[in-house]
Amino acid sequence: MKTEKQILRPKITKTILLAATCLVFIIGGIIICKEEALKGWLIVTFFGSGLIVFLVQLVPGSTQLTLTEEGFIMTSLFRSHLTRWTDIKLFKIGYLGKNKAVMFDFVDDYQGQETGKIIARALSGSHGALPCNYGLKLSDLLDIMNQWKNKYCS
Repeated sequence: MKTEKQILRPKITKTILLAATCLVFIIGGIIICKEEALKGWLIVTFFGSGLIVFLVQLVPGSTQLTLTEEGFIMTSLFRSHLTRWTDIKLFKIGYLGKNKAVMFDFVDDYQGQETGKIIARALSGSHGALPCNYGLKLSDLLDIMNQWKNKYCS
């Protein structure tokens, strides 16, 4: 029996732009090193770290949202976390700072991530959020998440 699965990946355009921006600052930091070594190396180190992160995000499988019959798996920098459909009360669109995101709340009796839920609720009004919109309109991503939850949450 084949299990149903859907994988969503972010658009790479923004990641490439951020990596290019880091590269520009690295070049600037190298130039600054000639006159102010400490400042230049701090710039190179900071933006060099950013460049590495953005390059890793371009590797297939490093950043994605996998929807399965059991739940959704958020993967970032090859680290994955499964959240079961049965642990989710609802999905909604809300604000994470100034940005809109697909947010979610856990069911009332969910016992995991107590500290994280408190902090997230104070910052955004929800227990959690998807890290990006995976190249979709937020309303479309919300619809997909609700369809999967409704289909596999018993």
